[in-house]
Amino acid sequence: MIMGIAVGFGDPEGTWKRYAEACKHLQIDYAVIDIISGDWLTRITAKVGVISGLLVGPPCMNIEEYDIYMERLYFIDKELHIPIYPNYNELKLYENKRYCTAWLEYHGFPIPKTVVLCHKAEAKAFISNTKFPIVIKASIGAGSSAVHIVKTKGAAKRFVSKVFGLHRLLALGYISWVEYKKFPIKIPLIGSSLRHYMIVQEFIPIKWEWRIIKIGNSYFGHRKLLKGQYASGSDKVGWVAPPVELLDMVRDICKQGNFNSMAVDIFESTDDKYYVNECQSMFGSYNNSQMYIDGKPGRYIYNDGNYVFEEGYFNLYGSCLLRVENFLDILGKASGEVTFNSNI
Repeated sequence: MIMGIAVGFGDPEGTWKRYAEACKHLQIDYAVIDIISGDWLTRITAKVGVISGLLVGPPCMNIEEYDIYMERLYFIDKELHIPIYPNYNELKLYENKRYCTAWLEYHGFPIPKTVVLCHKAEAKAFISNTKFPIVIKASIGAGSSAVHIVKTKGAAKRFVSKVFGLHRLLALGYISWVEYKKFPIKIPLIGSSLRHYMIVQEFIPIKWEWRIIKIGNSYFGHRKLLKGQYASGSDKVGWVAPPVELLDMVRDICKQGNFNSMAVDIFESTDDKYYVNECQSMFGSYNNSQMYIDGKPGRYIYNDGNYVFEEGYFNLYGSCLLRVENFLDILGKASGEVTFNSNI
């Protein structure tokens, strides 16, 4: 077996490198394929029948890069019939808050009241008749980099003016300025600018946000604590056992969408209600365990209606080891071969 690993746009998050380390760990041959280069089609078609599948990871901070990457995944998946992991349906929710909101609402999962406004007149009317504060955010952007808590009608009107401009052909958009990673000063996130649309969400006072992760049959959970009014991107973690209700909710989401690799961020409000905020098939995983119960690292395995705790470090290589194992299992079932068993 040879596993394909997609790389593109410099892959600043290093996802392809973590996939490669996971393949080495499992002693699996792999081939790195640049799917963004000018001759990408020649490169990938040459691998048809050679690779068993393609491990992928779309970019998360630039809408044009994301669109190009996803277009090529669609071609690889639907035209060349090369299996990809995560699958296209779950990747469609990744850094695509517009689509994710519609998907969650349609399938009946609890979300904050949200509207996606694509017409200037409609946006102006909505702002004039809504209660403040509200949350305005872009469809793409890691952490809380393009999420804004807007407290006044005047501030919201300024968003509308910038997002839609004097005319749709002249709209420059609203650009967020944030302190980003290693930069000591604020920089403009032009790639995730709000232009031609606004995602407007009700403001819900929260105690914290839960991150519940499912990869294959492995489940993890922890709290993302607040930094100011934001939980996403705070880097503050509460290592406590996640509620079974939330594990069940994420299992239901993944069953409904046939999702294999998914992190679901869920608000816990100050009045003890749960609201799904985002679903991300790729996510930050810098700790070798994404769950600690009573100080012990580990995961839950779902078995006969119960979540059974198994101690150990399972999120190696940014959780890519679990993804590769899960993909091998899926490919094995599809071919009728013996499935892969974890032996960490």
